[in-house]
Amino acid sequence: MSISQKFDQLLVEAIDEVLSSLGEPVKNHVYFHLENDFSITKNELPQKIEEFSNFLLRIFGMGANHLEIRFMRTFFAKISADQHLKHKSIVFKEIDLTFSAYVNAMRDCFEISRY
Repeated sequence: MSISQKFDQLLVEAIDEVLSSLGEPVKNHVYFHLENDFSITKNELPQKIEEFSNFLLRIFGMGANHLEIRFMRTFFAKISADQHLKHKSIVFKEIDLTFSAYVNAMRDCFEISRY
């Protein structure tokens, strides 16, 4: 599995985990509308993170920000727990990043740390 594929897998797992915490019906509803109304599959989320963020805002309103923070925290925990991550000292303080900017910054750190 490539570094990029591993990163994408961890991101999808984090998103899925947080959506599951809202209940299976909510999670299934989100994935159903993503795929049917926006043509975005669960596995395409890492490449279409900005579209996903816009979708969340339309569905959850201001509650989308709280979901995105939970996605980021869960995702960071997954990356930190990854046994191949060499630079575990990388810490992201809560700064003003959009969800998509955070994911892109984490992708850069993840790829650099895996070399």
